Amino acid sequence: MQGTGTYYITPFIIFGGKGLLYVAAITGIPAFVGALVQWLAANVTDAAGRRTGIIAGSAFFQGLVWIPMCVAIFLPFDQLGYWVMLAAYGLHLALANFGGPAWQSVMGDLVPPERRGRYFGLRNALSGLVFVATFFAAGHWLTLCHRHGPPDLLGLSGRNFGFLVLFATAGAARLLSAWYLTRIYEPPYRVAQADRFTLLDFIRRAPRAHFGRFVFYCMLVNVGVGAVTPFLPWFWLDQRGYSAAAFATVMAANLLAGVLSQPAWGRLVDRLGSKRVLGIGGLGLILSPPLLLICDSFWAFALIMAYDGIVYAAFTSAMATYLYDVVTPPKRVRCAAYNSLFIGAGTLIGSFGSALLGQYGHLPLHVGGVVVAEPFSLMLLCSMAVRLLANAVLLGSFSEFRLRTPTFP
Repeated sequence: MQGTGTYYITPFIIFGGKGLLYVAAITGIPAFVGALVQWLAANVTDAAGRRTGIIAGSAFFQGLVWIPMCVAIFLPFDQLGYWVMLAAYGLHLALANFGGPAWQSVMGDLVPPERRGRYFGLRNALSGLVFVATFFAAGHWLTLCHRHGPPDLLGLSGRNFGFLVLFATAGAARLLSAWYLTRIYEPPYRVAQADRFTLLDFIRRAPRAHFGRFVFYCMLVNVGVGAVTPFLPWFWLDQRGYSAAAFATVMAANLLAGVLSQPAWGRLVDRLGSKRVLGIGGLGLILSPPLLLICDSFWAFALIMAYDGIVYAAFTSAMATYLYDVVTPPKRVRCAAYNSLFIGAGTLIGSFGSALLGQYGHLPLHVGGVVVAEPFSLMLLCSMAVRLLANAVLLGSFSEFRLRTPTFP
């Protein structure tokens, strides 16, 4: 689903002729809405006491949401089509996030603490290889349809017919995965009243808690990531004029590097600890924007995106395991939801702030004697500054808990 559908929502928007603010909206708003839904999901999961039904049910309805996304392809995109796609994609992420806390809670119960790093490293590598293969194939499929596809098949252009096939495939894949999710064993789940706390309680206690400062750190890093990542398709497809196949090749380098490094990062998490690997990834991410700023060739982009994939894999792997390390099992659903809420807010702030900078920030800047006026260059500099700030201010504010008993708050 991710390889043939989710990662091609933004290219579909760009090929439809929409600008930066529309790209920011299709990225930031659904991500934040989805994160808000996790807040509700935590309460529902605690009240229901059963998690597999929530996980599989969310996945099933998420698969059905690809139907209106396919319908949006047939609608006039400059009028109704974009808004149908935005609403459907928002519902898509909302359903994904509704099942997210329950899934994290079940996996935290099933996977032994001493093997979490290795397990999730291998899991992410296996699923990631499928993701990269389908993503790469989908990009070449779109290019083939654009160049050689029949122009009036089902009343669509060749490229839009290609998107229709991809989105239909994504929906079918998600429905199949929903069936597999029903087969996961669920350990008993009990939550005492003392384990429940509101979002306001979390915000009030967060500055004094390691987990709270960890959440703020991840949020600020995601502001920096959200300032660049959603606009890479816009930069390559719209500004540089790359084909969908070339775009898929560059992004495949990023994704494949991350996938292949996942098992190694997982082993390092088990040996060094989640916080230390998180720091390696967070500090490594600071270099991605300036490297992108100075490169000017296709293969240089691919090489830098491969580096970005490796350090981002370290960051995301350690971020997931740190939550398991520092939070006790009855509180994982709620803490996972609040963590996702702040990360979603960070993505929203980063994407819209960067879009506004790219749309209206045309004053030239002088950096090391070089005049920087291109909108994407300004976005890269802003992203680098935010990532540097997050690591300088917050990375040292929470401790390593890999070999200690999880406690929060």
